[in-house]
Amino acid sequence: MSAALWLCAIWLYNTLMYRLAWLLAPSAENLSFAIRCCISVALSLYLAFWLQLDNAYWAFINVAILIQPLPGFLVVRAFSRLLGTFVAGIVSVTLIALFAQSYTLFCTSLVLWVGLMVFCASMFRNNMSYGFVLAGYVTMIVGVRAMADPSTVFSVAVARTAETALAAVIAAFVSVLLAPGITARKYRAARIDALKAIGAQFRRIDRNPSKEDSEHGDPGDPNTPHPELHELVNKTLALEQTRQYARYDEPAFAEYDRLARRLDYELLSLVSAMASLQVYLGKFGDRIDRTPLQRLDEAAALLEKDPNDASAIKLAFSKAYNAVLTNARADRENDRKRSLVDWVIITRALDLANRMRAAVIKHGLLLAEKKSARDTPRRTEFATPVSLRESLRTTARAATAIAIGAAIWATHDEPALSGMMVLLAVLTTLFALGDDPAGGAKGFGIGGLCAGVAAFIANFALLPAVNGFVMLMVVLMPFVFVASLAMATPQWALIGRISLVQFALLVNPANGARQDFVSFAEAFMGAELAVILALAAFAIILPVTPRDLLRERLAGMFGELAKGFTGSRERFETRVYDRLLRLPVAADQGRTHVSARQAAFSAVNMGIEARSLRLLTTRAGFDDAIQQAVHDELEALEHMFAHGYPPVQDVFAMQKRTNALAQQMLTAALSFTPRLRLRHGVRAAVAAELVAAALADYGLARENADGSAVRLGEANRVV
Repeated sequence: MSAALWLCAIWLYNTLMYRLAWLLAPSAENLSFAIRCCISVALSLYLAFWLQLDNAYWAFINVAILIQPLPGFLVVRAFSRLLGTFVAGIVSVTLIALFAQSYTLFCTSLVLWVGLMVFCASMFRNNMSYGFVLAGYVTMIVGVRAMADPSTVFSVAVARTAETALAAVIAAFVSVLLAPGITARKYRAARIDALKAIGAQFRRIDRNPSKEDSEHGDPGDPNTPHPELHELVNKTLALEQTRQYARYDEPAFAEYDRLARRLDYELLSLVSAMASLQVYLGKFGDRIDRTPLQRLDEAAALLEKDPNDASAIKLAFSKAYNAVLTNARADRENDRKRSLVDWVIITRALDLANRMRAAVIKHGLLLAEKKSARDTPRRTEFATPVSLRESLRTTARAATAIAIGAAIWATHDEPALSGMMVLLAVLTTLFALGDDPAGGAKGFGIGGLCAGVAAFIANFALLPAVNGFVMLMVVLMPFVFVASLAMATPQWALIGRISLVQFALLVNPANGARQDFVSFAEAFMGAELAVILALAAFAIILPVTPRDLLRERLAGMFGELAKGFTGSRERFETRVYDRLLRLPVAADQGRTHVSARQAAFSAVNMGIEARSLRLLTTRAGFDDAIQQAVHDELEALEHMFAHGYPPVQDVFAMQKRTNALAQQMLTAALSFTPRLRLRHGVRAAVAAELVAAALADYGLARENADGSAVRLGEANRVV
């Protein structure tokens, strides 16, 4: 019995330690962020009291909303907040001047304005989106407060702007001063991690899959690479999301920022090349000779082990490239005997070696922090695709929730309802933009409950003993510190931030008088009413299941194909990968769990290889008949995906035609002279073959089949 109790106690201890590790054993990075947050709150409150701002506690709230673990991101976010608050001040003054005599017209104009800002925010990402969000809900904050006495609207708007500016400057200054260069260091660490992952992924391409891999669902199984490739894309795109803010907390990074951006794209291009090849080889299993790819294995192993040894890795890839090329040239008399699969492996081995060598050279320059040319930066290829349907749906939900709240506020003279309107505006604008608004609202509710308990203890047990600023900080800082640690932990970040924001609202440290129980309860119930209204609006207005959202976004990916293959490869590649990462693949349950990723990667591979096919066909100078066939095939491919999901039989029919076209192109290319034209012709045939492989991959994703009936690359010659 005692042994069982002891085992239960150990299990309980381990469970608590696992779930509370963020609090009981935080990392040094999380501790640093929590300390910066506490200092920012304390300093902003002190200066707000000293400057005798209207409601000093709003500086506390602004810090809670604004603070970020990465100082560079915080600096840009602070600027967006200042700009959004300035616009909100102008709009709120205008609305009060126009509609101060009518609650109905004022509420209607507020709903329309906030709805417009939600729509604009949904069309952008990151700080542009955040600026529109601020312009929406700060207008609500100023307007609701000023409607009690319209003559004060200008002073309220100025006060909100001053409090926001104070919080933004203090938070940015403290973060950059106490944690200089963190964003740049995070970028460098993430780049090393991405290079290691690329090296590891390549070593999976060049090995023959074993039967045990497939039977046991090995995540490294070359037959089903889509989940691992998905994670690799996530790591690579995350680099760009960090890089663009690094120069704001380490100014020296700006000198080689452009080189870093080019490396980010080079790595993404490498991922694309590996994805296309790995999906293709998975159709053949162990029936093919992967020797050319295996010549790159030593260099890939060095990359996986230590990406910082750039010189050795560059030399290894150069040797591998020369070995593959020398072997191919030594056997030129057998060019016509090689199958299309052989040419795919040879050309892609050379291409990967060359791209990896180029990426390692750029990485080596960045390790040495060499300055790149300071030419005018062009617009980043990492553009954000948007869905008008999703934006309109989000706007309708947010406007409905705010309209219901405005109707309650306009018809009931209760002070707590003003707080409800403010929180409702914050909730609908911040969390309507996520994939799971209802989940965001639930997180808001949980954070509100945590804040309510903490604020109750602070208001009625601790604050009565406070007799100065130092004692006030002694009371507030433990709550701020714990909430900050939660904010630095991804799974608790939302709840931690909302807890801190609502704690500041409910404690209200700038008030001269203490809250009584009734006013505290009204404020708390008003906040929870805002959560309930938002949940109801999200659940009732234009409901969409995760499965429906998955289908919509997959259709958006293939819609990129329907726009043609003549645009920038860089823009297409980054847009479809961004769409890939936003797919709610968890909604694809059961036997089709991998199919969403598989279909998404087929879109990427189709688009990228189709662009290569169009370009290389022209460079190789094929005869008019083949050039027209390529043009017709790509036009048919665009048309096939222009209207949603094409029938699977049509996909496989096109796959067979494209495979036959690839073989026809290879036969023609082998007779080309000079050698450069031959290489372009062979590469064009390889691109056509990989388009066919991507079509097969999409068809298999729709059918959930094992691919045994798919015919690619002269299968009779590779058995």
